[in-house]
Amino acid sequence: MQTLIALDIGTTGTKATLAAQDGRLLASGYAGYATYTNSGYRVEQEPNAWWQATRDALAQLRQKADPPAHDLVGITLSGQMQDLILIGTDGAIGRAILYSDTRAQHEAQEIASQIGGDELLRLTGNTQDASSLLAKWRWLQIHEADRLTAARTILLGAHSYIGWRLCGVASCDYTTASTTGLLNLHENVWATELLERVGLDAQKLPCLAAAHEHIGTLTTTAAQELMLPPDLPVFAGAGDLAAATVGVGAGEPNRSYCYLGTSGWIASTALDTVQPSAAGAENGIFTLRHPDQQRLIQVAPMLTAGGNLDWVRGEIAEGMDYATLNATAAMAPVGSNGVIYLPYLAGERSPFRDPDARACYIGISNQTVRADLIRAVMEGVCFGYRSLFEALGTTAQTLYVVGGGAKSTIWMQILADVLARDLQVVSQPENAAAHGAAIIAGRTLGWYETYAPPGLFPVAQSYEPRDSARATYEAQYGVFAALYPQLKSTFTDLLKPRSTD
Repeated sequence: MQTLIALDIGTTGTKATLAAQDGRLLASGYAGYATYTNSGYRVEQEPNAWWQATRDALAQLRQKADPPAHDLVGITLSGQMQDLILIGTDGAIGRAILYSDTRAQHEAQEIASQIGGDELLRLTGNTQDASSLLAKWRWLQIHEADRLTAARTILLGAHSYIGWRLCGVASCDYTTASTTGLLNLHENVWATELLERVGLDAQKLPCLAAAHEHIGTLTTTAAQELMLPPDLPVFAGAGDLAAATVGVGAGEPNRSYCYLGTSGWIASTALDTVQPSAAGAENGIFTLRHPDQQRLIQVAPMLTAGGNLDWVRGEIAEGMDYATLNATAAMAPVGSNGVIYLPYLAGERSPFRDPDARACYIGISNQTVRADLIRAVMEGVCFGYRSLFEALGTTAQTLYVVGGGAKSTIWMQILADVLARDLQVVSQPENAAAHGAAIIAGRTLGWYETYAPPGLFPVAQSYEPRDSARATYEAQYGVFAALYPQLKSTFTDLLKPRSTD
């Protein structure tokens, strides 16, 4: 049976998975890397760390299963999107600027003033803000011109960088391109006229490649480093959102799903006839290209989802393992004894756009215990997902769930209760992006006829909303939804520069 290696270059680490033609994921390896932050606005990673993690994850995979011995026919890719990676003659120049970096607020405002928000929406299909690469590229032009000048190519996703290291081809899949503010969504080409008006050099952009496209073959150097056969085909794959959409079985229309990882989103596939609206863009709804270029993916993203629990684990729960963290949260009652948490550690994108928004607890008293604080974070993230659900306007009664957070039974029950929807956690939810990347390449290889092949999406666990939790969560969600509008100006004031005199 033929197999593929699926490499998923995620926010916190790289996963290497051996995927079989029948849909089984035979084995996997994982290696992490550091994220560098500064003042809550700058968020960066080392591209070379992505490559080292890829090497380490593949080494782990080899210990569990020998890929060449399983009729290996290619490598397919997925990973974090909307990164800005400068490539020079000798490799990456400095750190990559990640999607969650919001340093370019001033540049975003200037571009919006120069081009016009309506025109940006018309061209790119989305409202552009400080998280868009259009603004970050302009920021580099102003603040780090030497580094930008030295770059021959700009790559736009972590998986695109790995693809370049694998086969020497600089490419970008259409889903990733549509997140950046650099793609003309309607014509499926780089928005060169827009870039010229802003003063950016479109010649630095990589070639656009369909997700299923064979972009090159493994170089001799890469094959030796990774201990893989040379000339192995490399497929472009797709950004994590598109790959997860396919991997959960939502690659065909009329199926909605939730991704709960470090970041998060609710998304569904739509036909190309859907038009992005100003109202939707104002609510942070993104319209992205599907791996099938006749379709779109509509998504409401949460900038920090499971990352909130990572934060509480490190800063409040004293490094508890996740099993203990879940057990501790289960000690608190529904509603966390009146404690509410806003999950905006690094700003937010939907259902509002505000890089200054910050996380906070409301309702702490001298009766509050650590279990309340941990559960409140889980509930706050779920309230955030409900606001995304409402912003999308979806009427789906069942929501499919993927991502590492789906492994937590208490968190999934809270989510079902807060959304008042049935949840279906797909089997191996943390592997949805790798699974989707394999399906995308598998279509090119003749393995599958659709983006949702029957029998490839088993459900591991189901959750139903409980009547006993409904009243508490309805009341608390009303408080949650009212908090950000009341605190918006406070968040802005807190982040104003202070005199040190």
